[in-house]
Order: sequence, then structure tokens, then C-alpha cells
Amino acid sequence: MLTLLHTSDWHLGRRLYGKPRYEEFSQFLEWQLTVVREHAVDVLVIAGDIFDTSTPSNQAQSLYYHFLHEISQTTCQHVVIVAGNHDSPNFLDAPKQLLKGFNIHIIGSIGDNVADELIVLNDANGAPSMLVAAVPYLRDRDVRSVSSGEHIDDKENKLISGIQAHYANITTLAKAKQAELEQTWHKKIPLIATGHLFAAGGQTVEGDGVRELYVGSLAQVRGEMFDTGFDYVALGHLHVPQAVGGYAHIRYSGSPIAMGFGEATQQKQVHLVRFFADDQLLTQPIYDLVRQRSNATVGRTMSPKSPKKTTNNVVSLDLFAELPETIPPMGDHLDISSTPYTIAKLSDTTLLQSLAVPTFQPLESIKGDWPTIKTRLQALKQTGQSVWLEIVYDGVTIIGDLAAQIAEITNDSPLTVLRIKNQQLRNQTLQAQHSSETLDELDELQVFERCMTTNQIPDAQQATLKRRYLEVLEVLHP
Repeated sequence: MLTLLHTSDWHLGRRLYGKPRYEEFSQFLEWQLTVVREHAVDVLVIAGDIFDTSTPSNQAQSLYYHFLHEISQTTCQHVVIVAGNHDSPNFLDAPKQLLKGFNIHIIGSIGDNVADELIVLNDANGAPSMLVAAVPYLRDRDVRSVSSGEHIDDKENKLISGIQAHYANITTLAKAKQAELEQTWHKKIPLIATGHLFAAGGQTVEGDGVRELYVGSLAQVRGEMFDTGFDYVALGHLHVPQAVGGYAHIRYSGSPIAMGFGEATQQKQVHLVRFFADDQLLTQPIYDLVRQRSNATVGRTMSPKSPKKTTNNVVSLDLFAELPETIPPMGDHLDISSTPYTIAKLSDTTLLQSLAVPTFQPLESIKGDWPTIKTRLQALKQTGQSVWLEIVYDGVTIIGDLAAQIAEITNDSPLTVLRIKNQQLRNQTLQAQHSSETLDELDELQVFERCMTTNQIPDAQQATLKRRYLEVLEVLHP
């Protein structure tokens, strides 16, 4: 059995309304190392956006390199890292030759030879165990030629065609290499692809910081673009864990921590993918496998090596480890979209299991009138738990000293209020709306949108201007 762990969108160094989050990142990375050890992960795939900016802080870099050092001390045989749109390709690529000596494979950008993105992973005996088409974030300049005077629609069509052509090229090489290896070694070699892009129908949430990658034609990057020969496609960019277009083997792992209050109620995940040599192992329905494992616990004594694993009061079930003392009850069928865990059979030789990531720093958005906000604040204060808060007041009565009243409740408590939105004051005038916001609260696109509103740009023109502005952002933040 070969085990792959798929994660993405760490965004190391990201702040939340100016609040550093290094402690959260550190806790997540330590937890992920624990997952690697406990589940005997052979291959770790990080599908882009390791850092939040192209110039990460020294502290963010320290977290990254410390993690790579620690994972090199585990039984994990390979780490595959591709750049996302937030990453600097040059920064990631700089130590790639050094890190390659530790079986850490980095693809920051595409080169002249697409074959450079094709990575053969060997096991401890030197035999090939997996083939990875490690495709990073494809930038506009990577896949599209510019023509003078071209229409925006022509540009978008060229961009999408360029992305599809790139994947078609590396797929052809990958399948040929897979056939060659299988003929030589007389065994099936799993074929994996990566990507950092916005797929059609992808789910996002407000405030997740996900920027449109391909201006105007996001929905044209579809699941059908990935060849059926891929056993698993590990995607990054979208922060909500999800399958793409009904294809169970094409997955976003999502961000491991909530990037904003819009993600506060989201159960974060990482994906474990297990590949088996025996094509008869998984021929029975997945719920039968789960039931068999459940029945096997009857009369069984827990060993010191098999403690019950809980994550935020949620039991994590590993079908292939020593069984926990108790297993969550289930009906005749296991809902593969359920929380706390997801189990899906991708093929007769491939099983996917999603693990719930703990919440290291609780976030909560409280919205309502003053009695609602006050009641919730008092309840949170009683718990004694550290919670970062966004408060949105939308009551009828105008409260001019809202911040002072909130501070009176939250003083001498572990509650931290990061943002207060007094909706009633904001709605009085446009000026009041703008004065209640700071630049720290807004990203580049939101500032541009505010400017269009202030200058009363007609709705019919705003879409085109937004597209053009996104093009400018892409040039400024490649």
C-alpha cells in the first residue's frame, strides 16, 4: 500500500486584520507532521500557496524550512511542492537542487521543457512507486501569446486553450512514461497530477481572499480537462475542500486554517489517498468495509499504540490503522460528503479518506442587534476560551459608542475583537461607510470596487473595468 497526503493553501505569514497568526501555522504544521507519522504517509503533495505573499517574512520562512527539516526525519519518502499564485516561483525554486537531495521536489514555474514537471518517485529500494505531473500555477505569460489589438474574448479563449494544451502535453508524456515503467517493473504505477487553478463550479466563501486567477473565464477550466488516466488530481487555490465537477478523484484539499471569518464555520480537511496493489481489496462497497472494521472492534482491547484519536470532539477513523475504541454510529450507507470524515472509493485500488483539521484559533462572526451581540459576547466570555471576533451590528437603533460597549464586555477576557462593522452608521451616508473602514480591512479589489461606487460608475461598465483591473493586479503580483 502507498499513502499520499494532499494539502494546499497554507498561506504562511497571512494576517487577519493585522493580527499575526504564526502560532496557528506552527500548530497546524506540527499536527500535519503527526498525521504523516501516524498514517505512515509515503508522499506529501502541497498544491500551491505555501506562502501568503511573494516576499514572505523571516518567520514564515522559518516555519517552512523547519517543517521540511522535520518531515525529512520521518518515514515520508517524498515531498512534492508546486507554486501557487501567491508564491514567488523564484523564491521556491532557489533551494530546489539542495532540497532534491532530501527527496523534496519543487516546481515553482514551468520551463521550456514540459518533461521537467514529470517526477518519478522511487521507493526505498529504488523501484518506481508513483508518477507525478507536477503542474504549478500557470501564469498568463506562461501559456498565452499576446497579439496587438486582440479583443478581451480572444485573450480569454487563448488563455484557456493554453492551459488545456499544457495539461494535454504533460499528460501525453506522463502516460507514455507510466506505460514504460509498468512494462519494465511489471506493476501498476499510480499517476498523479497537480494544479493551482479555479475549476468550474468551484465553491468559495465571502472573505476567503481567493483572487480570480483567469480573468473573465474561470468557469471554462473544467474537470474534463484532466485525463481519465490520472488516478488522483491534487488541486489548490480554493479554500473549501471539495470534489470538482462530480469527479471524486479531482479534489481541492482547501486551506488548513480559516483565512477569514467567512470560513470560520468550515471544517478544514486534508486528504489521504491510499493506493493498493491488490485490485480485489476494494471491490466491495465502502460501507461494507467500514462495517467490517467496526465489527472487528467487538471484544477488542485497546493497545497503547492505538489511542482513540479525537479532533475537536470528532473521532477520526482510519480504516487501515489499529481501530479506535469507539467508532461513530452510521446507517446502512456512509455519506461520503459527511463531516467529520469523508471516505470515498476512487477505484478498486484507490481509497480516499479526508481527515478533519483541528481548529487552532477559533474565529466567530457575531451579527445582529445589540441584545443579540451582547448575549453572545457574554456567553463566549463565560467559556474562558480564546476567540477572535468580527462583530456586525445591523440593529435598527443607531449606536454611536458601539466599540466602547463591546470593550466593556470583553475587557479582562480572552476574547479579541478584530473588526467591528456598525452597519447603521455605515448606511447613513457613503462617507460614513468609507470612514468606518480601513485599508487593513480591504484587499486591492475591494478598494477598486469602493472607488467605482464613489465615482458612480454604471453597473454595465463595472464588469469590464474590474476585468482590466484584475489584469493589472496580475502584472503587479505575478
